[in-house]
Amino acid sequence: MKKIFLALLAVWMVSPAFAQLDRSKRPEAGPAPELKFGEYDLIELDNGLKIIVVEEHKLPRVTMSLIIDRDPIFEGEKAGYVSLAGEMLRQGTTTRPKAQLDEEIDFMGASLNTGSSSASASGLSKYTEKLMELLADVAQNPAFPQEEFEKLKEQQISGIKSSKDDPASVNARIFQMLLYGKNHPYGESATEETTSNVDLEDCKQYYNNYWIPNITYLAVIGDVKKKQIKKLAKKYFGKWERANEPALTYPAPEQPSGLQIAVVNNESAVQSVVQMGNTINLKPGDPDVIALRLSNQVLGGGSMGRLFQNIREDKGYTYGAYSDYDSDRLIGSFTAEASVRNEVTDSAVVEFLKEFERMRTEKIVAEDLQASKNFIIGSFGRSLESPQTLASFALNKEIYDLPDDYYENYLSRLGTLTAEDVMKASNTYIKSNMLICVTGKASQIGDKLEALGPAVTYYDKEGNKIEKPGMPIPEGVTAESVLKNYIKSLGGKEKISKVKDVTYVMSTDIPGAPFKPTTTIIQKENRSYFSMEAEGMGVLQKIVYDGKKGMNSGMQGSSEMNDEQLKSARKNARMFPESRYQELGYTTKLVEVSMVDGKPAYALEVTDEDGEVSTQYFDTETYLLLKVEQTNDTPQGPMTSGMRYGDYREVDGVMFPYERTLIIGPQKIEMTATEVKVNTGVKDGMFR
Repeated sequence: MKKIFLALLAVWMVSPAFAQLDRSKRPEAGPAPELKFGEYDLIELDNGLKIIVVEEHKLPRVTMSLIIDRDPIFEGEKAGYVSLAGEMLRQGTTTRPKAQLDEEIDFMGASLNTGSSSASASGLSKYTEKLMELLADVAQNPAFPQEEFEKLKEQQISGIKSSKDDPASVNARIFQMLLYGKNHPYGESATEETTSNVDLEDCKQYYNNYWIPNITYLAVIGDVKKKQIKKLAKKYFGKWERANEPALTYPAPEQPSGLQIAVVNNESAVQSVVQMGNTINLKPGDPDVIALRLSNQVLGGGSMGRLFQNIREDKGYTYGAYSDYDSDRLIGSFTAEASVRNEVTDSAVVEFLKEFERMRTEKIVAEDLQASKNFIIGSFGRSLESPQTLASFALNKEIYDLPDDYYENYLSRLGTLTAEDVMKASNTYIKSNMLICVTGKASQIGDKLEALGPAVTYYDKEGNKIEKPGMPIPEGVTAESVLKNYIKSLGGKEKISKVKDVTYVMSTDIPGAPFKPTTTIIQKENRSYFSMEAEGMGVLQKIVYDGKKGMNSGMQGSSEMNDEQLKSARKNARMFPESRYQELGYTTKLVEVSMVDGKPAYALEVTDEDGEVSTQYFDTETYLLLKVEQTNDTPQGPMTSGMRYGDYREVDGVMFPYERTLIIGPQKIEMTATEVKVNTGVKDGMFR
């Protein structure tokens, strides 16, 4: 059999068709593929509700979504009420309390979600009528219970607090603010203050104004029939009364006169989040949309884009660099972004600008142009495998008044685009007078960014303008003097030496958790005990270290500590290690004066006996420890974790922090001490 196969292969290889193939030349691109679009049905009720039905009978499932087609809303001093209103729709109706609604959804193994301008239900198609009934009930009869509103409001404020420790979130928020302006709906964001201003009536008023059938679409996808959906829609949505939508208009955002650079100071950052871009006047369906998509694919649409190949593959500045665009009826945008190391922030910005200029001035070679077209053709074709795509196409046609054949002719229009078209789109929409917003350590990146030419404006994490950060270290202040004053501020070396054991009992706030566990931390002569318990759930996690061995236990079981965990436990068990750093083999270096939560602080770089480096921040006035942080490499890039300290109080002559905030990347866990006890005679058995 093997000989027969080889003989057939030899004949095939010398056949005329194979012999005439010149593999030194790239094959000519063929015509754009003909794509087969599925069918959908459009139904309109007397009240103006439009229904899109896409039948897909491969699986016995159905998804139905309500979409409100409204203008953007400027929320002002109550920013946050629109999103709260959307969440409130899911908190029960006038006919079903939340518990009953949850029970009915769970019984079907289904899901039901709401947002400020949408609601969706998904489940088995045999429950189609029940799902339609529940979706209609939520959309037309929200109860707006006060108790649930207070919970959601508290959760939103907690989420806003947590986002302040996520550089990407901070940068995105301030970039939007500067790009569109604070008084534009796309430029504002909810704050703790504005969310606190929101009351339940604001949410009700929003619902009454905008949840109306004549600006709403119902998209139904799945194992259903048009006739069935029309009948159910009339039954459950037919009595929904139409109303007039408030008309809203906004002035166009001001365009910068030249290149602008904004630096958001984040003193603990080891890398900078860079985002740049400009607003564009590009409506959905505009002929330039396809040309800009092709231009963006060449520039930064993926790993083969110029930005990625230059800034990651060639320069190694980042894990990824990308660009994107957004067509919008009000105002769109072109943006590009990456997270880069502090020391190469200015160099990365230069490379971004260089690639933008190339797009505007250099014609793309035919090979790269065709490769980008092929990528778009492939992704477009794959998207048609999903019935959700057909529904979204139908929805876009209705909302944006697109031609009936807009998507059918999409690829043929793409195929006619030339290198000149790409350059023209780049010149029109990738502007030289753009905004560059960088969140990073201003003391390290500010001077280098200023050297690029444009004026640099500095901001804090709230988006307020500030002076350029950078305070000189006072003459005579050293790492040794800072630590000496810290021990003195705690009560002095003699007092802390008398502390043999200390017990903290703390109330713990974990964002998103429906409970507040109690955390207990005990230290005694290089031993430590940690436990987190929740009422009705018992011990969530327990960690004990007896000076030699350690054990982790919790809801997932128990395990002995490995070598790395023991090393960490040994260090965490030390009480007041700052008083004997030299004895323990630590080295310290005073690196700068930084800002921590609005307070100037001495930043000490501390290297322990294992070579692990952390930064400790001490208040320049009180010398109390404000924050400790450490940066580790992860598959997603460098991640900073640490602990903040506050509300110091005296216990038996020694100052202890009653507030601690554990920070792990964007996650923030707040712990408030309800009790701190010293020298209670903790038994050694506690640590076994």
